[in-house]
Amino acid sequence: MIDLRSDTVTRPGRAMLEAMMAAPVGDDVYGDDPTVNELQRYAADLAGKEAALFLPTGTQAKLVGLLSHCQRGEEYIVGQGAHNYLYEAGGAAVLGSIQPQPIDAAADGSLPLDKVAAKIKPRRYPFCPHPPAEPGKHP
Repeated sequence: MIDLRSDTVTRPGRAMLEAMMAAPVGDDVYGDDPTVNELQRYAADLAGKEAALFLPTGTQAKLVGLLSHCQRGEEYIVGQGAHNYLYEAGGAAVLGSIQPQPIDAAADGSLPLDKVAAKIKPRRYPFCPHPPAEPGKHP
């Protein structure tokens, strides 16, 4: 069994090491890595999406997700015990200027909707980083 909890607990076996050594490689920055390209196409097809992005760590994936949903100066609601709140050195705040708004999670790890709703700030100054839209227009 492959343990994917962390890149530090995964121990590749001989077959995995041989597959890695034999894999064709290229520069992914230029879109030249056929293995990465195939993986991204496969993930996009699997999800029924136009494209997908391979990120080598969960930390990077969570950060990209947050940055794609939040503008600078905004907040995201997160559980007190969430990995990206406790262990990722404030990456979202440092790199994206977005702040965590932590709440207590339920025993199963989910975020209770009443607690989430209570933490959502009204869309007005000074709490809203973007000015309110004109009536009938989206911000």
